[in-house]
Amino acid sequence: MFSLFKKHLRGQIPLVVATFISTALTYFIQICLLMPESKRIIDKGVNVQDTDAIRSSGIMMIIFTVIIGILTVITAYLSSRVTAGFTCSVRRACFKKANSLSPQDFAVFGESTLLNRTMADVNNLTIICINAMRLWMAIPILIITELFIIAFNNIIIFFVLSFFFILTVTFLLIFTAKSRANFEKLQQKLDKINLNMRERIVGVRHIRAFGNEDVVNQKSVRGHEEAYAEAIAANKKINFLSPVGMVVMNWVVVLIYIIGTAEIKNGMASISQLLLIFQYISYFIMSLMSIPFLVNYLPKGVVSARRVNELLDYEPVKYTGAQIKKKENTQGRVEFKNVVFGYSGALDVIADISFTAEPGTTTAFIGTTGSGKTTIMNLMQGLYLPTFGDILIDGISIREADGDWLRSCFSYGTQRPMIFQDTVRSNISKTASDEKIMQACDASCFSEIIMDKPEGLDFQLSQGGMNLSGGQRQRLSLARTLARDAAVYIFDDTFSALDAQTEQHARTAMREMLKGKTVMMVAQKISTVRDADRIIVLEKGRIAGQGTHDELLKTCSEYREIYQTQCYLDEKG
Repeated sequence: MFSLFKKHLRGQIPLVVATFISTALTYFIQICLLMPESKRIIDKGVNVQDTDAIRSSGIMMIIFTVIIGILTVITAYLSSRVTAGFTCSVRRACFKKANSLSPQDFAVFGESTLLNRTMADVNNLTIICINAMRLWMAIPILIITELFIIAFNNIIIFFVLSFFFILTVTFLLIFTAKSRANFEKLQQKLDKINLNMRERIVGVRHIRAFGNEDVVNQKSVRGHEEAYAEAIAANKKINFLSPVGMVVMNWVVVLIYIIGTAEIKNGMASISQLLLIFQYISYFIMSLMSIPFLVNYLPKGVVSARRVNELLDYEPVKYTGAQIKKKENTQGRVEFKNVVFGYSGALDVIADISFTAEPGTTTAFIGTTGSGKTTIMNLMQGLYLPTFGDILIDGISIREADGDWLRSCFSYGTQRPMIFQDTVRSNISKTASDEKIMQACDASCFSEIIMDKPEGLDFQLSQGGMNLSGGQRQRLSLARTLARDAAVYIFDDTFSALDAQTEQHARTAMREMLKGKTVMMVAQKISTVRDADRIIVLEKGRIAGQGTHDELLKTCSEYREIYQTQCYLDEKG
């Protein structure tokens, strides 16, 4: 936790120092200047009936009080600035880290825990930071100063306070350490609640369509009940510390009053001296009572800091060897060599995949759902690294390629179109010219939608493209893919929602636009892939056959079965 604060408060050292000085001055004036004035009033005013001394001390107390008020406001302002800067720095670092993760790294954490670490865990650290600036910085100063002054005035009372102070702090630390495991489990339960909530929001239509509202509600209730039980277990271990500490310190006060009474009777101390000591003791106890409140947040902060550090210190899957940079004259030759890959915690999704795609050719992939088609597309772009084998782009292994160059090689049309709340132009390309964008729209038949809108390319799309139909969103995804200049174009089932006429037009225009480019196509329909130069049939993550449409009908039973199913032909047809 301290390393996290050290790193993200580094740029605010002047403000932290100013906060410390302001806090120290506040308590110095309060303890060393303001409080002794009450003893002076008794000794030099009341005892000798000197009205001028009383008036003088009263004026000084007013001045000190005003100064303390001003310093308190300054401390609050500075601590708020430091805390806001710290929170902003940590959140920015978390967001930047999450944004830099590849899908392979992203899967290590998951969306719900990344969101929870960036929001809830950073909120816990914010509470720790603001309290550290305002209270934790002040309490050690206050306690040490008061103990030193009390020791100077009365050594017996000093030893009594020191003994119970050490005893109380020891109990606090022991039970705080015991509650840490519970708070760790609580944060994991909150991750689960976050995941359930996200599933409910994203999948609300599917839940209603299948009438699973009760099932989902019960799942949500169970998640909240588990988090509730864990929170109760964690707080039971620390929340009783505050009343126990108060009882102990109140008994300390009674004991000190007994000691003070005995000293007055024996002439060992004056009334004014004991009055000053009792003021110090009251401030001491007030400071001590703040410790359980602050310690309540300490295990949460330790757990949250560890979770945030796990994210920030996470080392992504690295490319081995030198980072080879190649940004010019990319041909787009793709070669898979005996590639084997499995997702985290899963068996091999694909195995022994070998093929070569030359520039100017179209390679299509077809197979049943879950056969590994999209996985191959992701591996090709370096979004995941193969477990075994290698993937070469223009003879360069993706393990050794520069990431920027590797991404520049591809234009990827995703299986599920991602539409942003922005204009059509921005959703297609922020760098291409309007002429290039319109050419891509014409090829994908999306220009028909634009022509109906008076805004044209400036037509505003809603989040997720909810003001477009499924087919229109897919046309936009095709236009986005075609508008990018790349060596390899990947169409991952981007024709599935198109009618036959629109699909035929798009594929014809695409062949014209992408002459000389390497085209990779994933599809479920025979009509989409039959004109490809090479068709690769996948079955359970392995290549069942590859060749042209006519060749596969003769040599590949899996392809022939798909063909017969879609064309309603019998085996002989």
